[in-house]
Amino acid sequence: MLIDETSLSGTIDAVSARLTCGAELSVAEREDLVAWLLGRQIRSGHGRGLLAPFPGELEAGVRLFTGERLRTRIATRNVLTLESARILSALAGEVPEVRNALARTSAAMRQACFAVSHCVIGECAHSSIAYMRDAASERSGCRRKWIEDHSHVIREHRDGAGRWKRFPFYYTLLALLEVGTPAANAELAYAHPACRRVFERASNDGYAARRKDVLRRALGGTTRPLPTR
Repeated sequence: MLIDETSLSGTIDAVSARLTCGAELSVAEREDLVAWLLGRQIRSGHGRGLLAPFPGELEAGVRLFTGERLRTRIATRNVLTLESARILSALAGEVPEVRNALARTSAAMRQACFAVSHCVIGECAHSSIAYMRDAASERSGCRRKWIEDHSHVIREHRDGAGRWKRFPFYYTLLALLEVGTPAANAELAYAHPACRRVFERASNDGYAARRKDVLRRALGGTTRPLPTR
């Protein structure tokens, strides 16, 4: 069951897991999922264009696909909205109603500080990586430039040991793999020592299995973007 009627994050996680491993969704699953996600979008007023998490998710916080926990409400809303946008674009991006919904989301996200000025203070860093993943799924002219500029911001936050200050390590690796530009690949090469250190002791259950897969791909240089239609 892909849709969790009580959890936007749970639904996104289940769908992302299916798509990442290359599994196909049935026509009925796609239609139900798209309709459900569109129903979570705020259409007017404060938060227009964002997707609404359930109250319990904002209280408890959610995890990124690679397991890092989000602790602030604003990052939770941003990341869940951006991850939903990627899924909607991949599954039904040509449908007029979906295009309109994605335009509302894009208008809302373009005003965020991480989109405007590459802010990475606090969990804006996490939101910026979600924005990078969403931008990589489209790669229009302005988004290509944003990706390139943000790759340099990530570079500026190297800690000298294969990781980055502020940025969630595994989620950042995943985004860099999906971006696949020379600048992104340079960051993956920089991260090799840290990836090697943690790869052998990574387990194979839950989020740890996802992290190990990301580490394996980062070390092997294999890019695998979210499957499209």
